[in-house]
Amino acid sequence: MYRSRRGVRTGLAAAVCFVVFVAGIPSQAHASIPPGSRDAWLALLHYWRSGETWVSEIEDPSFFLDAAGSRDPEREWDADLRGFLAPAENVPAGTHAQCRFPARFSLMKQALGWLEKDVSIVDCPEFSASHRQIGATSVSVAFVSYYLNNPASAFGHTMLYLGSGGDRGAVLADYSVSFEANTDGMSPVQYLPRGLLGGLDARYQLAPLYERAHRYEREEQRDLWLFQLRVSQEVVDQLVRHLWELKDVSFRYGFFEGNCAQKILAVVHAVAPAYEVLPYQRSAVLPSEVAKRLVEKVGLVGGAMRRPSLWSQYNSQITKLSPQEKEQLETMVSSRTVVAGASPATLSAALLWSEFETPDRAFRRAADTTDAGALLWKRALWTARVAEGTGIMVPDSSLESEPALMQSHGSSRFSLLVGVRRGSGSVVSGSARWLLHEAIDPHAAYPPVSSIEVGRIDAGVSATGKVFLDDATLLRVERLAPVSRLQSALAWKFELGARRLAQEGNTPLHVGAEVGVGVGAARLRPSYSVAVYSLWGARPGVARVGGSTSFLPAGIWSGGILLRLPADFRARVSGEYTLSLRELHRGGGMVKTVLRKSLMRNWDLEFAATLAPRTSSAALGFVSFR
Repeated sequence: MYRSRRGVRTGLAAAVCFVVFVAGIPSQAHASIPPGSRDAWLALLHYWRSGETWVSEIEDPSFFLDAAGSRDPEREWDADLRGFLAPAENVPAGTHAQCRFPARFSLMKQALGWLEKDVSIVDCPEFSASHRQIGATSVSVAFVSYYLNNPASAFGHTMLYLGSGGDRGAVLADYSVSFEANTDGMSPVQYLPRGLLGGLDARYQLAPLYERAHRYEREEQRDLWLFQLRVSQEVVDQLVRHLWELKDVSFRYGFFEGNCAQKILAVVHAVAPAYEVLPYQRSAVLPSEVAKRLVEKVGLVGGAMRRPSLWSQYNSQITKLSPQEKEQLETMVSSRTVVAGASPATLSAALLWSEFETPDRAFRRAADTTDAGALLWKRALWTARVAEGTGIMVPDSSLESEPALMQSHGSSRFSLLVGVRRGSGSVVSGSARWLLHEAIDPHAAYPPVSSIEVGRIDAGVSATGKVFLDDATLLRVERLAPVSRLQSALAWKFELGARRLAQEGNTPLHVGAEVGVGVGAARLRPSYSVAVYSLWGARPGVARVGGSTSFLPAGIWSGGILLRLPADFRARVSGEYTLSLRELHRGGGMVKTVLRKSLMRNWDLEFAATLAPRTSSAALGFVSFR
């Protein structure tokens, strides 16, 4: 093609100007994400695959330097690179990209091989001070046991502990990291639906361990397990940097998407994707499962560790007392006196008891207590305990070995049994449960005499091909607490779903909600346990009778006994009497017996029998946990 000389000169000048302009920009400014660092970048910014594109689970625009950064990892990499290389002059302190995103800056320096001469390091006093204050040298995953008095904590809680003590165990002044929803000013009726549907705001919260330990171990009587993960110091430092990046970021909280357990996995995966803790293909991620997954994927330093609640300390202490010492304890508790000659063990048990009656805050502000006698008694116990020469108020709350959580059964359960059923002959029956635990399941790390079940179906088929359905429960919670002078005898039950009532025989299932309250008592020992209970309640709901669906409320009495025997034999014998509140002459009862024997971890042998009008049955089979 013919061109004039003038056109050629103009083109050459433009080309020279372009080369000069590009030469003035750092060579990395237009670099793509290095292939070897791509996975780490995607994890650190919480990207996940959505069809053919990447989308960050973080919606807060302040987390990105590019307007399209939440949907384009390459553009965000380029924007961050330019931000890290930008001069710090005339930039307000702490707002430079290096100060806002120290974890990304660390990753990019390593990925691009930057040396000191390649980039100017910006002074970030606030982040540096925070990093020094945390002083983390290790990271542990923490599991807080189940708390049935609060629906939001019924499945337990997971958090991280940033230790600075090396092998000295937990230091209460060290920091813990928890993902928590904001429920301030909300009642359970308000926050439960929003929590289930993902309508709550939540953040990663950093707080000293003592603040959370006081609430869990003293106010809520929940044990705290700690599992130190086998990670390098660089991973610990990167976690602290990333938590700084997340300190002002809001998330959507939901039980099925974005709960505390999922977000703990997410933040560990963000700084250590090589362990592949994500993806985790579970429809609901539970706190206990997160602890087990992190230990299995990352590894454990030493043994599992436990901080016992006051209730656990007290229960452990009284099992060591002789009959005479127990009499002394009963005398001191009932009369609020100190028995002359009481042993150190008895005084320790009494002090633990006094912790429930007179919280520590009474010593800080004595005017806050309305029971001066309790305060004076506690001080007298202190004096007597110190006079014995040991000087310790309560049994040492340092960490104790507790491997039970790692041995706990899977949260989903499946069973297959073969037996006979009145009116149907030979049957094959089965049960499937999504979550979590029934009182007759293996008890390790779960509430020993309580049940929390979500998504349960009991069904079967006869030899003639007839299919039957006995239970389709959405939610069932049954609380039977060990009874002592420290705990109430109150027992309660809540159920939502469909099941066969005793007086209905083979008619369709009753769909409704059941609420029951009553009393219970339990005795728990290392080798055995026994619990008895009695509940009275009502079940408003509907059932299909005579070809039409009718409102059929029912009154229900239920009671039973739970046993755990040596060699891990477990049994539950329960009875129920149901009375129709519309037709008072219609009533009926049933008795159920379930016997279990553990064969190996996550496998049980089960015998189940039911005696009821027209639905008596007996079956034998296997139960599997996953």
